[in-house]
Amino acid sequence: MSWAAFITPVVMAGALWLMTRSPYALAFAALGPIGAVISLLEGRRGGGRERRAAAAERAAELERLRAGVELAHERLRRALRRRAPGAAAALASMEGPALWKGDEAVVALGVGTVASGLTVTGDAREPDELALCHLAERLDGAPVVAFPEQGIAVCGPDVLARAYLRGLLVQLFAALPPGRLGPPELIDAAGHARGEWDWLEALPHCSGAGGAVVPRFGVFAQARLVPPGYRVVVSLGSPVAAAVEVFGGENRAGSGSAEHALLEASVAPELVSRAEAERFVAALVARAAGLGLGAGTRALPAEVAFGDLPAAGGPRLGASIGRTQHGIAEVDLVADGPHAVVAGVTGSGKSELLVTWVAGMVSGRSSAEIVVLLVDFKGGAAFRPLAALPHVVGVITDLQHGEAARALSSLSAELRRREAELARLGVRDVAEARGALPRLVIVVDEFAAMIDAFPDFGPLFTDIAARGRALGIHLILATQRPAGVMRDALVANCPLRLSLRVQSDSDSRWVVGTDAASRLSASNPGRCIMSIDGAATEVQIARTTAADLAELAAASAHSSPRRPWLDPLPAVLTRADLPADAGRQVVGLADLPDQQQRAMLTFRAEEAPLLVLGAARSGKSSVLRLLADASGLDSVVVGADREHAWDAVEAAAERCEDPDAADSPGLLLAIDDADAVCARLGDEYAAAWSERLARVLRDGPAAGVYAVVAAQRQAGPMRSTLALARETVLLRQPNRQEHVLAGAPAELWDEGMPAGGGVWRGRRVQFLAPGPHLETLDGVRIASAGEPPARVTLVPARGSATILVSRSPARVLSRARAAGLPAEAVVDLTQPPVAGTLVPEAVLADARLPTGVLLVGDPDAWLGRWSLFAALKARHPIVFSGCDAADVRALTRSRALPPPLSPGSGAGWLVSADGRMRRCVLEAA
Repeated sequence: MSWAAFITPVVMAGALWLMTRSPYALAFAALGPIGAVISLLEGRRGGGRERRAAAAERAAELERLRAGVELAHERLRRALRRRAPGAAAALASMEGPALWKGDEAVVALGVGTVASGLTVTGDAREPDELALCHLAERLDGAPVVAFPEQGIAVCGPDVLARAYLRGLLVQLFAALPPGRLGPPELIDAAGHARGEWDWLEALPHCSGAGGAVVPRFGVFAQARLVPPGYRVVVSLGSPVAAAVEVFGGENRAGSGSAEHALLEASVAPELVSRAEAERFVAALVARAAGLGLGAGTRALPAEVAFGDLPAAGGPRLGASIGRTQHGIAEVDLVADGPHAVVAGVTGSGKSELLVTWVAGMVSGRSSAEIVVLLVDFKGGAAFRPLAALPHVVGVITDLQHGEAARALSSLSAELRRREAELARLGVRDVAEARGALPRLVIVVDEFAAMIDAFPDFGPLFTDIAARGRALGIHLILATQRPAGVMRDALVANCPLRLSLRVQSDSDSRWVVGTDAASRLSASNPGRCIMSIDGAATEVQIARTTAADLAELAAASAHSSPRRPWLDPLPAVLTRADLPADAGRQVVGLADLPDQQQRAMLTFRAEEAPLLVLGAARSGKSSVLRLLADASGLDSVVVGADREHAWDAVEAAAERCEDPDAADSPGLLLAIDDADAVCARLGDEYAAAWSERLARVLRDGPAAGVYAVVAAQRQAGPMRSTLALARETVLLRQPNRQEHVLAGAPAELWDEGMPAGGGVWRGRRVQFLAPGPHLETLDGVRIASAGEPPARVTLVPARGSATILVSRSPARVLSRARAAGLPAEAVVDLTQPPVAGTLVPEAVLADARLPTGVLLVGDPDAWLGRWSLFAALKARHPIVFSGCDAADVRALTRSRALPPPLSPGSGAGWLVSADGRMRRCVLEAA
């Protein structure tokens, strides 16, 4: 409350008392102090509420931050436990799915405090804020991770040290399978002498060749006795506490980065008894025996060369693909199939398996016995080396831009063709056809990706799987996770299964009936489990090199097998790509995937009127010239020039009204960018031009006039006119919506359609690229598009008169005088008459003028002398220069539009005495 509010009641009360002398007036003086006291109390009360609210809000915000930090800490703990679960978890995993699923050789030294890697930003000043920042940086109760290959020394009493070290070994051998982990280097002379470490010799990891990782451990009485070479030293003081020291770098207990560096030396260790370790080893040995791992690994090579395998040969589809523990691994799609499923994660060698399998099948066989169609949804790089084999009839990659529908049509057509061929031969299946039909093997990499992108392929492949054996069509379907992607009806016909390394036991069991594929080592690509009718065998797939494939291609008979799958139409098509007997009327090729062939695309003038729709740079102009050349008729080809377009359509419309026009030679009228012409003409001219063009489209064929019109889209005043076309050629459209609205199938939409490519008669077509004689407008035979503009001289001949209407008469007169016209031969209606000079009526009075006369006026001046203008118009042509169509129609009293003028051309109109209008050009002489 301000002092003014406090003093005002006192002053007012004093004034009232002076005026009234009433003691009651002095009571008002108390209002000031009372109000001030009340205001002060209320302010203190309100300030207390605000402070309490702010404190509560701050406490709530800190609590939210604390909860977020604790949640992030829990996530980090879970991540570290997944990375290094600890000894107890390792013992519990002996019969579980987590066994041998580790990605790296790490162990948990125990539970302790490490750096979280979290920071709380902001300006922390208060104690509770500083405490929260400190809390965020520390991760309590987290596994302390270390790498055994860097060396771990355990110090302390023998019993404690060996129990702790057994916990580290159990963790390590539960995480990594045989082949990835070798026997440990363990220094403990007294322990070896007493047989403390004999149980290690039974481990499947310690049988045969060593793995990629060799852990190093040591047991010592005291830390000072540890020799150099051990990164981590663990000192055990009691069964519940140990101290960890890290040497040779940053204080990070084996962590790959400083993110989880050890903050406190003390950790809570895990101890494992010898009895527990021996039970653990027994469980590992049993699991390894069930999976064919361990000692058996010594008999299976880590790498096999395709050149070392024998060719399978034979009348079926046997192929040598690698080695087993007992010899050559052979598969036969006819005997073991007829179809196969291949599973494997990225990097497991799936593509290498498919390449080797295809190479094994074609080895020793000609393309008359087997052909291969390859489908790769990873870009085609994996199958590119196979393209050189004569047996490969197609390599399909990604199936973009309508290729999916084309694939469905082609493969469905192949089924029908083979059924018809077997029926013609009178046999039940391809085995009885005695080589009349080669077996077709369709290899699909990333089958799941293909089905996700194109669900319509599911029923087709199910149909092929059901009927393929009799028709000689075999499927090899590869994917990362087949479970849930392949239909039961499809899988039921795929008894041949091969699984490289997969992510989960369920995936492995789904493919090969055992979880062995999920235990395969990621460090040995090409290792797989092969299941034929439920019998599983471990196989090392052979590696096929480019030299192996080149040798196969050279040894194969280079015949040209029939291709069930044709390549898409080329982006550039020339006459040289057509058959030798292709005539002049052939303008391109049409793709017929449902008939597994291509057809020549022809054009005859009788098929007009024809509409060509396409976006900018889609090849409209080239197609227009190509059709004009193929018609064999005299052609008028017009571009976006509005004078040329108007005259050509006007002449064609007049011919349509001529009853004798049908006896004249045929004419092809080709109009390019019709919608652009319409836009440049303006509303009035566009409506008239569209009406004349509609007449040509409708009545032209009967008069021998055949129109081909090109435009970007059907819109505006041209929509109803272009709808009169008999057929539409649809070139590339700007988007799928306009493609469909134009009447083309949605599956033929292609945003990357090359110039000259399009859709005609429901087919994907590619028009010929323009030849040298069609690259310019003059290359096509061009008939006259109308009479040339008339020439009008500014200096009339003796005895003649030039009647001129101009919006700039002064400029015209200046040009005339510069050309030598004498002043006495000029009549300017815009100026008052001068005595002794010619008057306009003199042009009417004299039959022959003594000199040439130029009579000039602007539209307003001539409208003021209308009777004179009408009399002159009946005897002399009228020239309109620098005027517009409204001026012409106002003075001539005609509703007819004069022909349009190109902007900046300097042309005008010449109106003859009979009312005919044509363009003209004013010349100096």
